Formats: sequence, structure tokens, C-alpha cells
Amino acid sequence: MGFIYSIIMVLFSWGLKLHSLFSSKSKKMIEGHRETKKFLKCGDSDEYIWFHAASLGEFEQGRPIIEALKTKDPNQKILVTFFSPSGFEVRKDYKFADKVLYLPIDTKKNVSEFINGLKIKSAVFIKYEFWFNYLKQLQQKEIPTFYISTVFRTDQIYFKLDWMLNILKGVKHFYVQNEESKKVAESQGLKNITVAGDTRLDSVLLNVKEDFNCDQITAGLDERKLIVFGSSWSGDHDLIIPFIEKHGSKYQYLIAPHEIKEAKIKEIISKISINVGRLSQSDVLKDVMIIDSIGKLKYLYRYATAVYIGGGFNKNIHNTLEPLVYGVPVLFGPNGYQKFQEAVSIKEQHMGRLTSAKTFNADLEFYLSSAENRLEVSKRIQSYIAENKGATEKIILGLSS
Repeated sequence: MGFIYSIIMVLFSWGLKLHSLFSSKSKKMIEGHRETKKFLKCGDSDEYIWFHAASLGEFEQGRPIIEALKTKDPNQKILVTFFSPSGFEVRKDYKFADKVLYLPIDTKKNVSEFINGLKIKSAVFIKYEFWFNYLKQLQQKEIPTFYISTVFRTDQIYFKLDWMLNILKGVKHFYVQNEESKKVAESQGLKNITVAGDTRLDSVLLNVKEDFNCDQITAGLDERKLIVFGSSWSGDHDLIIPFIEKHGSKYQYLIAPHEIKEAKIKEIISKISINVGRLSQSDVLKDVMIIDSIGKLKYLYRYATAVYIGGGFNKNIHNTLEPLVYGVPVLFGPNGYQKFQEAVSIKEQHMGRLTSAKTFNADLEFYLSSAENRLEVSKRIQSYIAENKGATEKIILGLSS
């Protein structure tokens, strides 16, 4: 079965090259793989702790670990690799990493060139990054391998294929998010499992501490309450836009569409009758501001009175922890929230609301109209953070031992 997996990886590599003729995203990946191979040929003699993330979201789970390690030992070299351009392009200049690269596809040839071309002290994979040729060769070279913020479920494919499971048994330690993941892993014969929690909470708490100011927004803030609609999709816009049209200039609004293609932005603007500005055009916030750039949303939540997180009227909701740590109510739609423990906690611990098409307006107004309701939410959020932060400290102790 491992042979079939390797054939699939080769075919995937060829398919990616073909797709790069038509896709800018795939083209960036191919170009990035070439740059990685050039770097490997330079014969770098530094010894790295290697962190690998699929994309930006997974990277944010690893970020507090990286920064804690670098703070503890500034001389320790850190290598960060990404699978996706959405991670690499945003974090290619990350100051806590000594090198940021694309990770070549998991073919035996690529793996051999990568691991033999570097001095790797230890390897840390984030959440679901199970690349079995990489894992196998790391184990053959006796390089300690760790997983952080992992979630295990009984229906995952690597528990159904013995050769994959045997490779996972060679991982030095798994730091999982919850007790259920530990039970599942141990039932499959995996050992060295620690329930550390989700490092994303530690990561988003770092966002709160960062010195950030958006001049266009702060210059336009007034006494009105501000609603942030984060990572919104078409299904969300069907509710957001009527809400804005109903309430008009009673509130101020930030809309951060998940897709920032020009046609999508213009479509949203065309449907809103009150004053709309765009962040990229340096407009000052009046009534509505469209956030048409990447990387700022996680900081913009600090201006919010209430937040709606998008995706729940399409396939899956997006990151609810980013706004939650600012102590504001977080609302989201019904689709896909069950996959995220923090979203379930928001619903069950009344730190926001699971909303529906019928109750969307009323749910938002429940918080906008009552300072008392918002204060109760803020207190619950403080308790939640106190109980759930600290995954980074647990993992750092294990990585350093």
C-alpha cells in the first residue's frame, strides 16, 4: 500500500505541474518548489527545528510554539514550510523563522533531497499534516517527530490502513486538542499522547497584544456600535446586506469577504445603499468599510461591538477564536460549526449565538441593544480563556525534554 501511496504522490506532482499552466496558485507552488530545491543545493550547515503547516490557519496554531522557542533560545534556527501559497505568501517574511520555504510534494525523490539537504534537529507537524514518506524517512534517520494541535477521529483513513498506522506509531509524541482525540489514538495503539489543548487560543491571544492601529477606521469611529462581518460568503451576504439596509446608518459595519476578487467586491457594494468605502483605497470609515486585503481581519476585531463569522450558511464556519479573545459576542451560522470545539463552546457557554436565517437580525440586535448582555458575554469569555489557554507551555516542555 505504501507503494501505491508513492505512485499517487508522483501523479499528484505531475498533475500540479499541468494545473500550473492554468492556475496562478498552482504556479506559485511550482515556483516555490524550485526555490526550495535551489536552497537545498546550497549546502546550509545550520541545524533547524522544522515546523510544517498546510496553510495560514495551521501556521497560526504553531506560531506561539515557534515564538516561545525563539524567545527561549534566539540562536536556535527555525525552518517553517508551507504546502499552500495562502500560508507562504502571507508569512514568507516571518521574523521568528530563519527560513521559510514551500514543502515539495511527498514523493520519495523529493523527500530524500529535502531531508538529506538539511540538518534537522526535530520536526514538528501541525494538526493533520500526515505526509508518510517524510515521516518514514525522518524515523529512519532517527529525527524526533512531533505533532501539535492534532484532532483524531475514528473515521480517519490512517486508522484503516495498517502501513499508515505503523508509521504514526513511530512519531515521538502527539499533543492533541482534547480527551476524545487521546482516547481514539490510544485505542489504535498510539502512545505518548498528551492533551495539551488548542494552541490557536495562545496564538490569537498574541494578536490582542500586538500594537496595531488602522488609521482609516479609528479616524471614522464615532459613538455608533460597530459590527464586523468576518470571512463572509455569498450565503452570509444574503443576510448581512438586508440587515444593513434595514438599519442603515444606525450602526457602522466592517465587511471582510472571504473572496476579495474585484467582481465580488463590486457586487457587494452595488447592493448597499448607504456610504461604502474600501480599505485598499484609504477611505475613512463612515458607514460601511469593505476589508479587501488579507492579514488584517484578526486585528480589526478589536474595534467590534459584536461579530458575525461567515461560512455557516455555505459549507463551514471560519475562525471564531480570533474575535472571541477581544471579549465580544460571536455569532455564526449552522453549517460546519460542530467540527470546531471552540464554536461548540461559544454556543453552549453563551459567549455568542448559533444563528439562523430566521433569527439573524434578532440575534445580532440582542447584543447590540444591551450593554448588560455584552458584559455577561465578556465575563464568560474571560473564564473560558483562563481555563483553556496554556497549550504552548505544555508543548514547549515536551519539545525541550
